[in-house]
Amino acid sequence: MSKGRILIVDDDARMVESAANLLGDEGFEVSCVSTWSDALPHLVPTPPDVMLLELWLPEQDGMAILQEVKRQQPGMSVIVVSEHGSITTAIKAVKGGAFDYLEKPCQPEVILASVRQAVRPGRVDADASITAPPPPATPAQPPLVIAPDTPYLMPTASRQRTLARSTVVRGQGLQSGLKTAMQLSPLPPGHGIVFRNIDTGQTLPAAINVVDSTAFCTSLRRGPVAAKTIEHLMSALHAYRITNLLVTISDEIPIMDGSALDFCTCIETAGISEQDAEVECLRVEKRYHVGDVTPETKFILVEPYDGLRVTYRAHYPPPIGIEEWTYEHYSGVSYREAIAPARTFAFVEDVEHMHEAGLIPGGRLNNVILIGKSGVVNSSPLRFANEFVRHKILDIIGDLYLLGRPIRGHVRANMTGHTENVALVRSLQDVLELA
Repeated sequence: MSKGRILIVDDDARMVESAANLLGDEGFEVSCVSTWSDALPHLVPTPPDVMLLELWLPEQDGMAILQEVKRQQPGMSVIVVSEHGSITTAIKAVKGGAFDYLEKPCQPEVILASVRQAVRPGRVDADASITAPPPPATPAQPPLVIAPDTPYLMPTASRQRTLARSTVVRGQGLQSGLKTAMQLSPLPPGHGIVFRNIDTGQTLPAAINVVDSTAFCTSLRRGPVAAKTIEHLMSALHAYRITNLLVTISDEIPIMDGSALDFCTCIETAGISEQDAEVECLRVEKRYHVGDVTPETKFILVEPYDGLRVTYRAHYPPPIGIEEWTYEHYSGVSYREAIAPARTFAFVEDVEHMHEAGLIPGGRLNNVILIGKSGVVNSSPLRFANEFVRHKILDIIGDLYLLGRPIRGHVRANMTGHTENVALVRSLQDVLELA
């Protein structure tokens, strides 16, 4: 029995053959055409369950086809695919009624997941201006339950660490929009985290005194050498206590899927090598804060605590509302399970304004959670019921590592971002310099 009828409208022969074989093997009934005129007979009298529509077709604009399909068959799911597009294009497609937007080259598992969701019983009507999947009843992964009276006693000093071998990560730059890559290579004790430009060989340290920008991400610069969007990688390095590492890039860390999960996998695959030297953690002896500490204002503070604990409170417009959660850090494994999968997020209106200003051209629906007035735009479900606040904790852990050493304290933050995180790190850096 067929799992559903799929119509592929695409003139990319290799893509069509690959997708048709994949979906056919999974039990779907697949028809393939290369033009809009050839697709029309397949829409009547019984339309397919799902149409995979290439945005760029030789005889007609894909957006116009999408509008016509939704006019003729408003209940049919349309998955738009394209090799050339931005997050603005994705937003336009979803607002126009597309169930999902996939960027070529599409991974088989991504195509399958999207098609399966599009044909599932009781799906949200794709004709809505913003298509939002219902939030899961429980988080995709269970949160860590840490009793307040059982803190993790972090040692005051531990062995320095690097990777056991070099490894390469490939992805896309959020700020540039270009395909990019980075190489992670071991360094001897005492070198710290160092960024190296692949073209010039010049380097800069992962340090608070070279922070260049905190707008939308944390970026470093010293002279001509830049390292942009470093917070997700730094967060993973902090969690695994990697103290010495050479990060070779063009000028930007790949955004991957908007989380730190790929960086965790990379670290675990390369292996961790403990070194014959120690690093002392920064033990917070009193409270330091940025901003007025009230529920109505932005603030971030750190206070004494025998471990690393981060509490974040978010208060956003609907559909997010108020979220508060505490993460207790035990190890790289606890981080990988509870924090690393949480993806970056943005509101549709903000993203549209940023694209008009020429910012974040590398933003895609596969590397950012987009939030519209009616809910999440992406067809993929949230990984946690409170994924937004978990990602904020991820960012804080990354920005804190600009201190160059693990921190021992309880961080509490309310509606803050990279700017406030970095301001707190500057305060703590002053403590280190006076010590």
